[in-house]
Amino acid sequence: MADPMLSVSGLSKTITLHILHGAEVRPLRDVSFDLDAGEFLAIAGPSGAGKSSLLKCLNRTYLATAGTARYITRAGETVDLFSAPEREVVALRRDEITYVSQFLKAPPRVPAVDVVASVLTQRGVELEVARERASAMLSRLGMGPSLQTSYPALFSGGEQQRVNVAKAFVAPPRLLLLDEPTSALDADNRERVIELLHEAQAAGTAVIAIFHDRDLIRRLADRVLVLADGTAREVAPDDDYIAGDSVTDELLEVSR
Repeated sequence: MADPMLSVSGLSKTITLHILHGAEVRPLRDVSFDLDAGEFLAIAGPSGAGKSSLLKCLNRTYLATAGTARYITRAGETVDLFSAPEREVVALRRDEITYVSQFLKAPPRVPAVDVVASVLTQRGVELEVARERASAMLSRLGMGPSLQTSYPALFSGGEQQRVNVAKAFVAPPRLLLLDEPTSALDADNRERVIELLHEAQAAGTAVIAIFHDRDLIRRLADRVLVLADGTAREVAPDDDYIAGDSVTDELLEVSR
């Protein structure tokens, strides 16, 4: 049996609040899980449970206080995402690991098509080819030529979120980290994102995603990791677990 693409063990994160005289918050405590290629792991839990902190630790936006995250690269090398040199992590973010937050951070006065194309040009793709691929991906997400040549700073929240999603899928990574990627999208655009996720998984992309929508979890997740008080429990995405109006409440109740 092949080793997991990602194996997280003992992940803990402590944040010191200097403005509150050194008070400490522990959003994550000894969290462990494995993830295989092409697998979809949904993250659920109440506000403040550590969901976003978990993704940020894997992306090295946050530094983990303890634990390991052993990731097997495309070349077959094992890298600990928590302790690897910064240049190695930067290279993995460029080539293999993509993090998508809820909010788009785009440079001013750069058209949406070039924001998306930059993902490809950073990998050595020629500018015109990158723009063509970026335009095609934005079109799949319902963004026509007028929006593609406009500045994302002028966009609505849903339009900005679609640019963020386009950046993730214009060159699907091996590991995709999603923080509520459809929170500002209408039903039609959610369906477009679901289609892209299915295609990426079929091509081998492993996904870790924060969702609050029980229907999305039912349709996408192979497993669910429930966070509460910084600790994690794993459940399967059966209807018994996600039948209620609030996926978080149902999952937490079953996992206790």
